[in-house]
Amino acid sequence: MRRPWSQRRSFDEARGARALARALVMVGAAFAAASCSRGGGGEQGAAPAGSGGRAPAAGAGADRGADAEAPRQPAAVKELAVRRLAPGAAIAIDGRLDEPAWQSAARTGAFVNVGTGREDRSLPTQGEARLLWDDAFLYVGFDVSDRTITGGFPEDARDPHLWERDTVEVMIDPDGDGDNKDYYEIQISPQNLVFDSQFDDYNAPRGGPSGPFGHQAWSAGLTSAVALRGTIDDDSDEDRGYVVEAKIPWSSFAKARSAPPAPGDAWRMNFYAMQNNGGTAWSPILGEGNFHRARRFGRVRFVGAGGETGGAGAPARDAGAAPVPASSAASSAAPPGATSAAGARPGAAAPSVSAGPTRDFRADPPDR
Repeated sequence: MRRPWSQRRSFDEARGARALARALVMVGAAFAAASCSRGGGGEQGAAPAGSGGRAPAAGAGADRGADAEAPRQPAAVKELAVRRLAPGAAIAIDGRLDEPAWQSAARTGAFVNVGTGREDRSLPTQGEARLLWDDAFLYVGFDVSDRTITGGFPEDARDPHLWERDTVEVMIDPDGDGDNKDYYEIQISPQNLVFDSQFDDYNAPRGGPSGPFGHQAWSAGLTSAVALRGTIDDDSDEDRGYVVEAKIPWSSFAKARSAPPAPGDAWRMNFYAMQNNGGTAWSPILGEGNFHRARRFGRVRFVGAGGETGGAGAPARDAGAAPVPASSAASSAAPPGATSAAGARPGAAAPSVSAGPTRDFRADPPDR
């Protein structure tokens, strides 16, 4: 029997409503799946390529969004076994990674995009780091590729905002638990200037957009040297990068449970090659905050000169983490003809080489 027009219209409207409801359910399911994929621990759950850096501070809107989409099961962080300097071996802090000890040192491999966790040769700074240790010092060597080496700070600047231009950075969480409590930040620029600070918690304390950032009165007491492959603050030529070499006394880490570490202990660290408040990293942040996010720092395990460990080491609370072997890289010794500069913070040991000639540095506008 043919229904009256009014009944047919009601029937058609009801059928259309059901179809619309089914479509909305399917769209919602697809959106939920995409959200899970973004935050599910994969390398795609990331900030935009090349993003990251110091800002925003904890509690800022962008950071809340990153935390909201943090992986439910943490993606694996990198791990590196670092050998003790062999008895009788010596490291001269001169910006040249040419001693035999550096040739056999632990290497991070090529730094990666902080958002995706993949190598990204399109980014303007690339790098790798090497590590050694003994009972007195942590030794760190960086090799950075950069076609426009930028300084621009006064030569006597104390704790300048090096991240606004070119710098390398070391983040150190001595307890190895990734909880962002009592960690340290050290930056060294191509001018061999140093920014160093100690933090009580994630990005805290912080005095506002211009700082102070952490407890800037803290000094790493380090000795460092820089070798340039190019000309700093001169755009008339094409640079190739720079090498940073440093030794940091364990005695500077007053917040550490044990310093120096014992064979088998693990600290959380990260290493960056930076330009204009962004850069590449050893262990990617994957959109979980900014460069201070300690749960994304890699694990550096200290072993004896022969690779032996002396105990269980520091606790590993990042349950989703798994070791990732470090890739090897070509030798990074500074080539003949590279210029160098060396120096140390007030109160640090005397540098191994004298500073290079005085240069005129242009003051680029800050990028904050």
